[in-house]
Amino acid sequence: MLAIFDDFINKNPNCKKFADDGDMIYTFNFLTESYVLMQLIEASDAGKPAISPIAENIEHIFADPTVEHVNTLDDNFTKQAIGLMVKTILEPFGYTVWKQKDLPKSSRANNFQSASVYRYDQLAPKSMKVVKKIEEIEKEVLG
Repeated sequence: MLAIFDDFINKNPNCKKFADDGDMIYTFNFLTESYVLMQLIEASDAGKPAISPIAENIEHIFADPTVEHVNTLDDNFTKQAIGLMVKTILEPFGYTVWKQKDLPKSSRANNFQSASVYRYDQLAPKSMKVVKKIEEIEKEVLG
């Protein structure tokens, strides 16, 4: 089953202060979008920090001037909590933290300097998998 925000809170009781934080809930939901999950996994498979391709997007969530922000990315605990979200989201796919690494300049991140790199662990318990497949497109027969 895909991780939900409550899974993040339950696995990380020290993050209970974020339980009603709109930015954190929005960030978690963004991270669980299929196209974002694929980017997290592909970055991990390439040996890069998982958030490399989407760090700038996360920063935009917290920079939106039309929203009142309870927390900011100037706070290390908030950034660490986002890392714990990624961990919670990738665990059902069999990905575990491997190491910490600086984000590449191509990530264009201003607030994140480093993040966790994950790797697939065949022995880790899994409840989700990514399925990529190639299919032939059937041609329409005009009659």
